[in-house]
Amino acid sequence: MPILPIDLQIMFSHINQIGKEQAIQKEVSPLQQSIQGLELAKETIDKDSSVNETNDIGSGVEEINEEKKQENRQRKKKQDTNKEEKKKEKEAYKEPHLGHYIDILG
Repeated sequence: MPILPIDLQIMFSHINQIGKEQAIQKEVSPLQQSIQGLELAKETIDKDSSVNETNDIGSGVEEINEEKKQENRQRKKKQDTNKEEKKKEKEAYKEPHLGHYIDILG
């Protein structure tokens, strides 16, 4: 589709407006970033200069140690049950006469 002379005239008349709009768009993003940076700096200064409410630290070291002890106990119980199961399996397959006698007649 060829460009007609009328289209060129319209485009040239709007070039100034388009250039201004693009320049404004380029300037807006750094301004917004600087405004957000200033707001963040103001908030941190306010927090530093005021007395802040303490947060609940939640579970202490004692509870964590208790949880670890319980996990260790559970692991030991599982290991003990696994050992007992293995012993039972070994006992079930043991036969005292197996492998000692050779059947020559058969």
